[in-house]
Amino acid sequence: MKKTLRFLAALLLLPTLLFAADPYYDSGSQIFNITAGATVPFFYNYPGNPDGPEWSFGPGVDSNGHTNSTVGGIGAISYQIFVNPYIALGGELGFQFDFQAESGIVATNVPIFFKMTALPVQGRFEVPLSLGAGLLYTSYDGYSKLTLGCSIEAGIRYFITDSWGIGVNVGMLFIPELYTSDTNKISTLSYIPATLTVSYRH
Repeated sequence: MKKTLRFLAALLLLPTLLFAADPYYDSGSQIFNITAGATVPFFYNYPGNPDGPEWSFGPGVDSNGHTNSTVGGIGAISYQIFVNPYIALGGELGFQFDFQAESGIVATNVPIFFKMTALPVQGRFEVPLSLGAGLLYTSYDGYSKLTLGCSIEAGIRYFITDSWGIGVNVGMLFIPELYTSDTNKISTLSYIPATLTVSYRH
């Protein structure tokens, strides 16, 4: 029991210890990132399905309980300014694509997100934790729609020089298809992006 309490206390104190380290950044510091990698379909939810609420998971044909999407690709550029030594705010423009598992038709998404990043560990080695939200332009088989989207992301990166760094990230991208006239059509598709990042800071 005492070991469990000590472990829980250490977990609670960990964020405090991380933020207690001397910060590398100042208010006004800037960082620019270029990311590229793969996206894996995670889930598809269609609550208004006439045959009952639909949940499907993973890449593959939907008749097998999958999302009917394939593994795809993603890339993005982002620019952020630090508002204090630990929080950076800015924007991200991305491009994501995959294919319908049965027909091979390409589906594309262009997220235009406001992005907030917290850096509890920073300096030469960093642990960025990010939230993104904003507009998302989606296109599939001649049909296109402007909707809302959001993302969460965690990563690690290492700065080879004071300015240039490389890292890896994993996260989740949520793409809801929203309708005001017919709420039965509302659905949500989610992807897990895994990316490499090149960062420049000054």
